[in-house]
Amino acid sequence: MIYTNSEKQSCRFICVIFLLIHIIIFPFLLPVVEGLENEGLDKLPIQINSIPLKDRDNVKKITEEKTSFLNWRDEEIKTGAGIFNYILDRPEFTPTILTELDIANYQIEGEGKILHFDDGEGMTGELKMLYKRGNERMYQGTYLYTAGIGVPLRLSGEWVSVLKYNEKGEELGIDIDLYLKSGDSGLGRVTKEIPIIIESIMFERINFYIDSLRELSELIQSEPDDVYDRLKESREISKKELKELETNFKKWKGTKRK
Repeated sequence: MIYTNSEKQSCRFICVIFLLIHIIIFPFLLPVVEGLENEGLDKLPIQINSIPLKDRDNVKKITEEKTSFLNWRDEEIKTGAGIFNYILDRPEFTPTILTELDIANYQIEGEGKILHFDDGEGMTGELKMLYKRGNERMYQGTYLYTAGIGVPLRLSGEWVSVLKYNEKGEELGIDIDLYLKSGDSGLGRVTKEIPIIIESIMFERINFYIDSLRELSELIQSEPDDVYDRLKESREISKKELKELETNFKKWKGTKRK
């Protein structure tokens, strides 16, 4: 392949920027690096026959040609499966609840089966559920991470994630696998050579998502009346959504609400 002078200059500029980033932020990433190295490489099973036919080839490509693989094991959440399923199965509505309760502030908006997310911290993209089987979920999506002032740095690619939970008495143990495949253009080529950059970003963002879902799940479990009373005052929640919440709160609590 023959590059023009402008393309060569762009590549050199990108490499210099990433070299500086690598030198400046690498010491701060060491705890993350150690955390990732301590993770086991065991992988959750992928139910390939449950994936829609049109998505199977892309899933195989992402999982087999991955740039990075991250996993989380035994993330404990003190809640019931009913509450956790409710939160997982309403990806567009859950961010509204999180915002209203001052837990987190990110957005997920729907367009058919494809959802668009923006975490307000530079990470945007698309996601869709590939399958749901009992206590297992599988998702596929794209990501675009933008950082920097003046000349923004953009990292893009695709991902596949598998989530599984197990009930452990009064807690849930959550296992998550995340396959990352960096894009072939722009900075994606650089992250393939220095994967710790995108790994550290994703590790931090997924931890943020897990923590927000943990806090919400545990809050509903421990203080259902307080949560409902706060949400029913919201102008962002429709009467239909509030009625559905009330029905589920009654079920989780096992008592009648006045």
